[in-house]
Amino acid sequence: MQAPMLTDCVVFFLSLLSLAGCAYYLTCIVAARRFFSRPRSAAPVSAVRPASILIPLCGADFQAYDNYASFCRLDYPEFQLVFGVQDPMDSSIPVVERLKENFPHCDIHLVIDSKAIGTNPKVSNLNNMLAAARHELIVIVDSDIRVEADYLSTLVPELADERIGLVTCLYRAGATPNWTSLLEAVGITGEFAPGVLVADFTEGIRFAFGATMATTKTRLSSIGGFAAIADYLGDDYMLGNLLWREGYEIRLGRPVVETMPPPLSFRSMLNHQIRWSRNIRACRPMGHFGTAITYGTVPALLNFIFFASPFTFLLLGAVAALRLFTGWYVGVRGLRDRILEKNLWLLLPRDLLGFGVWCASLTGWSVEWRGRRYRLQKDGRMLPPGERPEP
Repeated sequence: MQAPMLTDCVVFFLSLLSLAGCAYYLTCIVAARRFFSRPRSAAPVSAVRPASILIPLCGADFQAYDNYASFCRLDYPEFQLVFGVQDPMDSSIPVVERLKENFPHCDIHLVIDSKAIGTNPKVSNLNNMLAAARHELIVIVDSDIRVEADYLSTLVPELADERIGLVTCLYRAGATPNWTSLLEAVGITGEFAPGVLVADFTEGIRFAFGATMATTKTRLSSIGGFAAIADYLGDDYMLGNLLWREGYEIRLGRPVVETMPPPLSFRSMLNHQIRWSRNIRACRPMGHFGTAITYGTVPALLNFIFFASPFTFLLLGAVAALRLFTGWYVGVRGLRDRILEKNLWLLLPRDLLGFGVWCASLTGWSVEWRGRRYRLQKDGRMLPPGERPEP
């Protein structure tokens, strides 16, 4: 009698997890409908302010010139581009010099400075670049991002409200040079973006993404400047979070930018995914724990594999169908992701990968970033190789 009862309990538990995943997918759809139906911010004359765009570099990115050139083609009255490197031999320097030659009308500044203020080299780079930013309004952008001509004209008006401390944006992949890049790409709009929209819907955004972080020098100074985030792996998360703690609202803006991922080995892709997941575990432990229910297809599949029956088969079909519809509604309809549109079915194996990464992220605090190993502390700070945490 005990074996059948145990089987029934396991089937019930896996079914419950599957249904929890369905509830999450439905919430994603509601959250996406709310966000994408929100009217765009009007652009009063006072909102059209000059902006300095800060793009920290460390080596020439995949399709680097085209990425950087997209910012030179912005349809906006006055803006400045500030690039920064720490190594005077950095391979991105010739790309920036070429950019200056081809876009002489653009205000382009290159900062070369090796000064470090913390463990995170990107933040040290940004701190060195800040002195060259001529405008109060600053927009921080990762170096692998590409934008449309109306990027600033759509983004800047959202900062007109003094209650808004920072505006950040969702993003989609613009290229998939190999199959591992494709797996990562479908996860951006099919897995990551729905979770962000649910967070915005349920509690409001309390963090930011490196794809876009628009704020002002004054607001940055209110949290202690870049020094306040100089030791964090998730510097983008912390910048938004510290401004939120300061009493500002973090706004999820309407522009959708593109990231251009390079060709990735499977190992590199896994390292990136695990690093990101462990960072979330450190910064948002409850949110990281709750991520388990977002992979509703996994318990439904296990239920069918080990306890095949008409019920588990129908449940698997229903969960998979709802999962694919959610990915389509958010990624294809909302974010206009053509890569996901052509590869929607990959969301199902991507769920298996994502669940495996989530499990792996629970097994330690070590992360690999730019060829170096760091140890994350439980508050999200990272320790250099060989350094022990303070007792």
